[in-house]
Amino acid sequence: MKNKPEGIKMKFNERTWCIFVCLVVLVLGSLLGVRAYGAPVGNNVWGDAKTDQERCQAEADYMVKYRQFRHVGPCIGRFEGIGYGGHSPNLGTCTPRYKMKLTGDAVAQTPEGTWVRVRSWR
Repeated sequence: MKNKPEGIKMKFNERTWCIFVCLVVLVLGSLLGVRAYGAPVGNNVWGDAKTDQERCQAEADYMVKYRQFRHVGPCIGRFEGIGYGGHSPNLGTCTPRYKMKLTGDAVAQTPEGTWVRVRSWR
């Protein structure tokens, strides 16, 4: 028989190995509870912060520590705005459409000089 099946042959080139390693890292990371840049999974953003001001500062510090320049936890208050970048701590953030009272305003800076600002309203 000339056309006898030989089974499945797999060739692992450099690209295949890279994809395989990335998948293994992602699976292990999710099993161990780790996100990109080593940010822990779960609501550990605020720690034991109680007030909106404390939560804003904790969230800004978290964003800087883990390089997560986005909303990283539940909404602080009824509205939360974040901003990042620039050479000044006076960054613009989103603001509520309706009249609300500003309850928290905090900034943090990365070692490279990137500013992060978190504000909350109720």
